[in-house]
Amino acid sequence: MSTLKLYDYREDDTLCKLLERIKKEIRTQQKLAIYDACLSSDSLFRSRVQCSPLNGDNHAYMTMQELAEIRFNDPGHQQIDDKAVEKLFFGAYGFIKHSKMPDRDIINKLVIPPRIILFENSQGNSECPANGSGRHRNYALQMLCAASGVSWEDTMKQKIWVDKTIVSNKSEFEMAMTVSNGAGRKQSRMELTSYNLSTAGVSVDDAEQIIDTRFNVKKNQWPDFFANLVMQYVPKHSEHYKKDFFNRSRTAWYKTYRLNDVNKNRLEDIYDNQPSVLQEIAKNIGENLYMIYQLEHKNTPKAVKRLTTRLNEATVDQICIAANLEKPVWETKQELIQKKLELNYKEKDELLIKQAEE
Repeated sequence: MSTLKLYDYREDDTLCKLLERIKKEIRTQQKLAIYDACLSSDSLFRSRVQCSPLNGDNHAYMTMQELAEIRFNDPGHQQIDDKAVEKLFFGAYGFIKHSKMPDRDIINKLVIPPRIILFENSQGNSECPANGSGRHRNYALQMLCAASGVSWEDTMKQKIWVDKTIVSNKSEFEMAMTVSNGAGRKQSRMELTSYNLSTAGVSVDDAEQIIDTRFNVKKNQWPDFFANLVMQYVPKHSEHYKKDFFNRSRTAWYKTYRLNDVNKNRLEDIYDNQPSVLQEIAKNIGENLYMIYQLEHKNTPKAVKRLTTRLNEATVDQICIAANLEKPVWETKQELIQKKLELNYKEKDELLIKQAEE
């Protein structure tokens, strides 16, 4: 069965490589503790990997299967921080390496349960559970079981204590996400945009459905819509750069659209009447952004323009090519050098005049 709709560490190459390291470093007593807990009772596992909440017998919980299925409801593209997962195993308070804990043979415990955000519907019922915090802990628990020899099926049966928060609108959702992850963790534009598109009735994880629901967004959301569509075509080897690619695609659509009336009319016609062309443009950008990034990073030592500027211009050029539009004429290296020289001369003259007046 495909797990692409689940939170599943097996879909991420970096996490699979990390698992091999975990298997080498996990101690025998640690493996036995997890293996026995999973086979003995679906409730014992959480006591081995989590600190018990007050009145634990009545505290909210979800199975690992339910936590994995939250990906159905989580807004848009959730990035995996492999370093955060690694820290859960090998940090000072990690599961298997914990320098600040006295007993090396124990499995260290999670102190804070995952936070689940639910939406209250018009009938007053809670629905659509989403992750406020805890995705990386979810991945880590899956991997801990795998490293201990527990089958995927048995892993999914295990129960985990969770904290649940109910929200009723977008503002409360954003607040809950920010507070759940601590003040230092601000949601990326990609995550918030995906949520906004989702609430507008736009699919965020299937190209065909995204195209079919494009009329649910307003024109000022078109850059967000386009960037979301581009993300469907970013190759797997480039997924680590998705957040940057999203911002670049969004900016490039906006700049291309605003360049002149010809571009504006062409892109509006494509959006309204040529869905297959719109999809091909997004596919072109998604597949070529990595090469654009590689080229511009390579050119950085001899470049005059800032990297961000060059990336924006190159992406706009790529959109123009894909949309059969004339590429804009950007300032050349020589023009920029000349402008900089003129500015330096002007500043020098102003300084001399100021010194003479003094």
